[in-house]
Amino acid sequence: MAITYRSVIIGLLLMPLNALWLAVGEFVFLAGEPSTLSLFPQVIFMLFWLAVANQLVKRLKPLWALKPAELLVVYTMLCLGTCLTSIDLLDCLVPILSHLDYFGPMNNLFQPFRDQVPDWLVVSDPAALEGFYQGQESVFKAANLVPWLRPLAWWSAFLMALFAIMWGLNLVFRKQWTENEKLSYPIIQVPMALANDTERLFRNKYFWLAFGLAGAVDLLNGLSVLFPLLPDVPLVHIVDIRNLFAERPWRDMGAAPVSFYPFAIGMCFFMPLDLAFSCWFFFLFWKLQRVWASHVGIQGMPGFPFIEEQTAGGYYAMALMAIWISRRHLARLGRILLGRNTDDVSPWERQEAWIAAASIAAGAAFLLYFCMAAGMSPGIVVAFFLLYYLIAISVTRMRAELGPPSHDLHFIGPNFQIVKFFGAPALLDGNPRDLTMFGLFYSFNRAYRAHPMPHGLEAFRIAERLKLSNRRYLIAMAIALAAGIVCGFWALLYAFNKYGAAAQSIGPAQSRGWEAWNQVNAWFTTSPPHQWQPTYAIIIGLVFALGLAAMRMNAAWWPLHPVGYAISGSWSMEQLWMSVFTAWLIKAILLKYGGAKAYRPAVPFFLGLIVGDMVVGTCWLLYGTLTHAPVYHFWPY
Repeated sequence: MAITYRSVIIGLLLMPLNALWLAVGEFVFLAGEPSTLSLFPQVIFMLFWLAVANQLVKRLKPLWALKPAELLVVYTMLCLGTCLTSIDLLDCLVPILSHLDYFGPMNNLFQPFRDQVPDWLVVSDPAALEGFYQGQESVFKAANLVPWLRPLAWWSAFLMALFAIMWGLNLVFRKQWTENEKLSYPIIQVPMALANDTERLFRNKYFWLAFGLAGAVDLLNGLSVLFPLLPDVPLVHIVDIRNLFAERPWRDMGAAPVSFYPFAIGMCFFMPLDLAFSCWFFFLFWKLQRVWASHVGIQGMPGFPFIEEQTAGGYYAMALMAIWISRRHLARLGRILLGRNTDDVSPWERQEAWIAAASIAAGAAFLLYFCMAAGMSPGIVVAFFLLYYLIAISVTRMRAELGPPSHDLHFIGPNFQIVKFFGAPALLDGNPRDLTMFGLFYSFNRAYRAHPMPHGLEAFRIAERLKLSNRRYLIAMAIALAAGIVCGFWALLYAFNKYGAAAQSIGPAQSRGWEAWNQVNAWFTTSPPHQWQPTYAIIIGLVFALGLAAMRMNAAWWPLHPVGYAISGSWSMEQLWMSVFTAWLIKAILLKYGGAKAYRPAVPFFLGLIVGDMVVGTCWLLYGTLTHAPVYHFWPY
């Protein structure tokens, strides 16, 4: 199989439509939040219909039909485009760039630090800001577009440097994780089945049975939103366990909604059994921590028991473990770069090592130049990006090994951790621009739900499964990233100038700017001191996760996995924990009493749950995007 020009062209043609869909549907009118999932529903929707159309073309004009590799190249390009226009990247960045000089003078805000923000990184032109926030304008009008060009050019270069390091790291870990360890990459099971096993999947009655069940529920629930007299099938937030308790301390456990997402049950079925168990077990573990804190009456320590910080420590532990497990492979790459003992090295492996080194070096050099030109301190820059890429490695490893339906790490990125560690007063005395740049960096550190890096490594796994050229796949991904930046910025500017970020938007169009700059304003005005407790919590989480890893390495019976510890204290696990438990229970019973003979026939059924829920559910998202009407959200609620 080969990566063809037509597959790249098809991907490039679909990327602007995908970006516009996300900009209008997800961010302006809040017709669902598809980019917060690990497996993007609107991409599966498009891949499904491409696969259906491709089967028809095979019968009429077999030579015109797309090969599995071509379908998967389109899938990868759409995934990367979605990462960029996602609710946690460009959808954050664009409002942040415009927020200061529109709302600041209007509300007499942000004056303590506005002069610390580099003018070449934000938009300050009054006419462009008026069109952006009030709408009824065209982005193609010079007065609305030209003021955006300089900051967007700088941020485009910044993002490409950010991604250059990510893909360099992907090349560093590719061989170890895909060929040596042979990690399962559960998330790619659906696109692989739709593209590579289309005929067999479409002939399977269990696939269509599950597809019909999930799709029928979505259809009925969607109609009940439009016509309230119709009944619905309650699946989401059926009950919150917290509300079953009238008194403290149990009521202080935090939200624990019971929801049964068909796509999530299907995705969790493909998770390793011990990892699925660890996810719901540690979700309850975090709830018990909150109950215990309430029971003992700990006061005067905001944030206790610092669950977000503990899980952040778990993320860092996962990254360190991934590096440690790969140490021999990393040493081999070092020898390749030094030209030592390379007789058994393939030509691609040698190229891979040099491309990885060049990408990381070039990306790091530009990021350092960019940040220092913006006035940041070199030490803070190094610390920030070191922590950021540890989280990136952790998210990538987690998806390769676990494949959760969603993952997030809200409001605990390196920008928050550094401020808590040093204290805002110390950073203000040292260099105030570090704090203002943290406000801009909030755009790609809000939650890490649609992180681009794991999609790159999953693409290399697809290439390995189909015997594709990694070099050509890398080129296709580079094209997709560059095109995705352009499409994302264009779609967002088009949507906001047309509908108005402040005038007609019911989505989070304004909130991202408020979140970022209100936090910076708090750092400048209230100047919270350094807090040791969150740092201690991160260290505790790191040590605890490393301890779990040590137990797994030395005791085959040990059931708890550090990945479950890291991922289970998040917003997404609050929504998914019952779906994880349900899938774990079904799979455990199936394997215990039926073994592999029972498991294999069940695979198409659970693929059908995923595809049916996403295809029919996405139809409602598309309807809401086109009509701007409130519609049924099959995720999250």
